[in-house]
This record gives sequence, C-alpha cells and structure tokens, in this order.
Amino acid sequence: MKIGEFAELNQVTAKMLRHYDEIGLLKPAGIDSGTGYRSYATEQSHRLNWILILKNLDFALSEIKALLSGPIERQSIVRQLYRKRIEIASALNEQIQKKLAIDRLIAIIEKEGFEMNMNIDLQHIGPAGVQEIKKNIPNMEMFLETAASIASLRSDGESHAVFRFDISHFKQVNDDYGFEAGDSVILACYRMIESNVKTYLHKATVGRAAGDEFIVFALADRDAAMQTARSIIDDMKRFDFAAIGCPKQMGCYIGGMAGTFTTGKTIRRIIEDSIDVLERARRNGPNSYLIELCGDR
Repeated sequence: MKIGEFAELNQVTAKMLRHYDEIGLLKPAGIDSGTGYRSYATEQSHRLNWILILKNLDFALSEIKALLSGPIERQSIVRQLYRKRIEIASALNEQIQKKLAIDRLIAIIEKEGFEMNMNIDLQHIGPAGVQEIKKNIPNMEMFLETAASIASLRSDGESHAVFRFDISHFKQVNDDYGFEAGDSVILACYRMIESNVKTYLHKATVGRAAGDEFIVFALADRDAAMQTARSIIDDMKRFDFAAIGCPKQMGCYIGGMAGTFTTGKTIRRIIEDSIDVLERARRNGPNSYLIELCGDR
C-alpha cells in the first residue's frame, strides 16, 4: 500500500514514516524505481506498533532501533526497561515532592489560623515552618551527589554496600485507597529506612530510586547491610499502616550487594547493578531480602 494509506491505517503521519525510513528504523517494503514512492506491507504495522509503544515510553529512536534489531537477551531488555522506569519515576518524584510541599504549606497556614479571605504575608511564617516545607525525600540527583561524597571517604579495602527497597503490591494501594494513602505509605517507608540506616550505617545516604523504590548507599560490609535490611523488614511488619489510611498491611523486598568496587565503576552503574539482585529477592515473596557479596567489579 502507498505511504499515505499505511500512515492512515496506523494513525501516524507520512512525514514520520519518511523519517523512520531515513534512519533505518522502518524501511518500506518497496520503492518504485521510477517515481521513488514508498510502499508498505500490512504486516509492517506490527513493527510500527512496537516503535510507537517504546517511543511513548520515552525510549530514544536509536534505543528503539537497537531493541528491534533482532533477538536480545531477556535480562538485557529487562535492565533497559528498569532503567527507563527509574528515569520516568525520577520525573514523577519531582511532581510528588512539589505536591507534598504544597500539602505542608496548606497545613502550616491552617495551623497558623489564617482565614482564606484574609491577606496573608508568607514572609511572616516562621523559619521553623519554612524548614518544614523544605523537608523532602531526596531525589536521585541529590542522592548520587551525596553517595559520591561518601565513596570518596573510602579507605583502601573498605567495603561499599548498596541495596534497594521496593514496596510490595504498592500499585494496589493507589488503586484501592487513593493516592493520599499511597503518599502516606511512601513517607512512612522512607522514615523507617532512614531511621534504621542512621542506627546501623554511619556513612550512608538514602534516596528515591523510583516511585515505590528507595536506594541506600553506604560504606559498610555485608553483615551491616543485612542487619539493616532485617531491621527495616521487622519495622514494616510491626507498623500500623491502617493508622495512616492504608487498611492493607504492607510488605517489602530488599536486594543489594556489598563488597569493594574499583574507582572506575560509577555510583550510578553500581546502583543499576542492584536491580538484578532485587529481582532475585522478589522470588522469595514479600518481606524477603538478599544482600550478595561481591568482589572488585
């Protein structure tokens, strides 16, 4: 069929199809030698659908081309999807953080007893209230910067520990009880992680890896990381989630690794490697953890 017909069939533009042809992403089934007109086969819609799906998930056209180039190892595709999930979640986190800041501002204004029909001078809100508004879960860029600073303090042979925390069946909380309950669960989990990290890991930082995932980076050995993971899980089991608007008792998965890492290994790459360990921890069900021992990587 002609390029216009194929474009209309798939609800895309002919201009887009020409561009995909030029970069080798979707070549036409044939080109008329006399007119240069492109023609497409109906079955090519399947490849185009995959292009549109991956593009909608914010994959670059070069990444899509590689993914559709032929059979790819399953774990490689899963890792790429997880990395993309982290990128998207980081952007979402910024919006969630802004929402939480607005919620705090509303609460502070109401606490001060202001009436909505009165003139309000925000500069008259005390420093303590302003600091409360500024409190937030660290975003990924802040986390990476802090983790790099911690890593620079490492002495020869000192171990790094990295582990991820994922809330089990978190989507169901938003679906069943609403986003307000979901936000409360995320904050409660963050506070449990932060408290245990401060107790057991002296040189450490906590960050948000994805919508319902957190990441911990520390100068610590495997035993300390495992002790921290166990304590976090114990706190999760004891926590009264119903009291914060979530009738469902929540669980978690923790997966990570500890060992020495060469200086050429970036913090971001170490964090990405922990994705696979978290996946293995999930296989044992909620409230399970796995900290693997790793040598120089």
